[in-house]
Amino acid sequence: MRYKTVEDVLREGRDFHARLARQYGEYEQLATDKRIELLLDQLRRREESMKFSLENFHDDLTPGALHTWVQFAPEGREKELLQRLRNIDINNLDEIAQVAMDVEVYLSDQYRDLAQGAETQSAREAFERLEELEELEEHTLSINLFNLRDY
Repeated sequence: MRYKTVEDVLREGRDFHARLARQYGEYEQLATDKRIELLLDQLRRREESMKFSLENFHDDLTPGALHTWVQFAPEGREKELLQRLRNIDINNLDEIAQVAMDVEVYLSDQYRDLAQGAETQSAREAFERLEELEELEEHTLSINLFNLRDY
C-alpha cells in the first residue's frame, strides 16, 4: 500500500487529464470520419476542462486539507488506460467511446474509494466532491455518445 497527500492525488489527476487531452488532440488531427473527429474534439475539450477544474479545486482547498495523507491502494490504472488509448483504432467510434467511458468509471471509482478510506473530514469531503464531478462527466459523456451515434 502507498500513501499520498491529497495534493499528490490532485496533481496526478491533473497530469492524467492533460495526457488524455493531448492524445485525443493528436487523434483528432488524424481522424477522417466527421463523427469521430467530433467525438475526439469533445473528449479533448472535456479533458482540458477537467485539468483546469482540478487546478481550481486545488486552489480552493486549505493547506491542511492538501497536505493530508491518505492510504492509496492499489496502484492506479492510468498507465494501462493511456496504453489502451494509444492502441485504439482511431476509425472505430465504439472503441474510442469504450476507452473514454472506462476512464470516467475508473476515476469515479478511485475517488469514491479514496473518500471511503479518508481519515479526516476535509480529505473525505474533497474526494466526495471529485467523485461527484467525475460522475457528472460520466453522465455527460454518456449523453454525448448517445447523441453522436444518431448524428
